Amino acid sequence: HNPSPPPPPPPPESNRPKDETAQQVQSRQLRERLAELEIEINRFKKENAALVKLRQENEQKQEDLRKQRLEFERKQTEELANFEEYKREESRKLQKERKLFEKHASSARAIPDKKEREEIQLLKQQLSSLQEELKRKESRWTSTHSRLRQQIDSLNQENSSLREEIRTLEKLRLGALKRSSPSAEKVAGTKDVHRISESHVSSVTKGVTFASPLDSRGSSCSPPLIGTTAPTRINTNDISQGAAAGIKSSLRRSAGSGSSLASCLSLPVRMMEEKPGAASRDQEAPTQEPSQDCNPKIDVVPKQAESCKSNELQTPQEVIKHPDGKVEKVLASGDRLIVFPNGTRKEVTADGLSAKEITFPDQTVKNLFPDGREESVLTDGTVIRVNPDNTKEIHFNTGQKEIHTAEYKRREYPDGTVKTVYVDGRQETRYPTGRIRVKDKHGTIVQDQQA
Repeated sequence: HNPSPPPPPPPPESNRPKDETAQQVQSRQLRERLAELEIEINRFKKENAALVKLRQENEQKQEDLRKQRLEFERKQTEELANFEEYKREESRKLQKERKLFEKHASSARAIPDKKEREEIQLLKQQLSSLQEELKRKESRWTSTHSRLRQQIDSLNQENSSLREEIRTLEKLRLGALKRSSPSAEKVAGTKDVHRISESHVSSVTKGVTFASPLDSRGSSCSPPLIGTTAPTRINTNDISQGAAAGIKSSLRRSAGSGSSLASCLSLPVRMMEEKPGAASRDQEAPTQEPSQDCNPKIDVVPKQAESCKSNELQTPQEVIKHPDGKVEKVLASGDRLIVFPNGTRKEVTADGLSAKEITFPDQTVKNLFPDGREESVLTDGTVIRVNPDNTKEIHFNTGQKEIHTAEYKRREYPDGTVKTVYVDGRQETRYPTGRIRVKDKHGTIVQDQQA
């Protein structure tokens, strides 16, 4: 506290009561002020004690908070470590489960669904039917091959017997010449008979040659039986009856040996039967004219057994034989029928600029139309059509259909399934139920849309 000021000088005697009263008032005020200060000091002491206590409590709380923070940080570190370990463990479990799921998904994709199973069953049935058809065709081909082999053997035997018969006839002719007094005309007549018999044997030999099963052609008739270079005469009175009968019997027997030789040998037999009457009427007539009459008839004989019936309906107006073995026939309609040595038959128009029909040795028929379309019919019933825009349609005997264009290839199945393969490798399959499945060029399914 500040020191109290010095007491004022004593007032004079006249003012003493007033001064005493002022001092009392001031003293009282000082005492009151002092009491207030004491009260305030006590209050401050109490408050200081409370503040000290609060500070201690605060420090204690701060210490507790620090400890709690340290404990929290320790627990947090432990929990983070435990969480990381748990996360790694769960990640391993997820990877393991993912591998199992992928394995299960791949196995599930490998198992076909109902539609794929039906498609597989249909393909198996088609494969079995094709295998059975192939077996039937192989058995038929085997039987045909054996039959043709037997025909070749029989024709070879017939050829040998004909050669033996020719030798016998030659002996008979020589014996007849020895028994009779030969003249120039008789000798010429017997030479003509011998030449006729040799021409028949050559025709039979050619028939045997062309009866090979490899080119599937029938026998072909020989060129004109009697040469046109030198005219000859036949004296029927000097020909022995036994020789003529032997020639007739041999030709009839050779004609009956097979259907392929009948059309070729029937004409020579008729010529031998009709020749004596004509020769008796005009013995000096050369054989050139009858040979010219017989040439068209002999050339009519086709090289394939099937065309014998068709040529019976339409007789060619002209037959041209080329050195390479090709035979060209001019039909009554003006069209030309060309038969190649390998058995291929080609029919061209009258102007010779376009072909109408081509028949191959395996009996495949190819038709060519004026608008540029082509149609091929195979032996198994398959039909292939090629349009002018190079699009191709293939109709199989199983009911399937294929369409080939520059952008895609499409196959249509009898059940309504349509499978399309594009040039970029994409595959699209449309099922009758409305389902659409699309695969990329690697075979991965990119779309599987149900109906």
